Amino acid sequence: MKMERSCYLKKRRADFVAGYLRGRVVVAGGLGNQPTVLDSAEAFHPEKNKWESLPPMPTPRCACSSIALRDCLLAVGGVSQGLSTAVEALCLSDS
Repeated sequence: MKMERSCYLKKRRADFVAGYLRGRVVVAGGLGNQPTVLDSAEAFHPEKNKWESLPPMPTPRCACSSIALRDCLLAVGGVSQGLSTAVEALCLSDS
């Protein structure tokens, strides 16, 4: 196995959620530069070798848990101006 560099994320982030949905790698939330808690999400298309922006999460958050379920990535809890009880689903369509 050989590790190869791919294209960079659209937005710098740490402590985000990630999952594999419909052939795409999806990342959402996390900590940005300031550090700021992020609501942004993006998906990587391996065939196109590029990241595309997705709609933002309703609740900005970092340090949450996630699970891929069917065509959705669930973001659970985390930190957003304190501990969060929010549970949100980012669902991908065929397009």
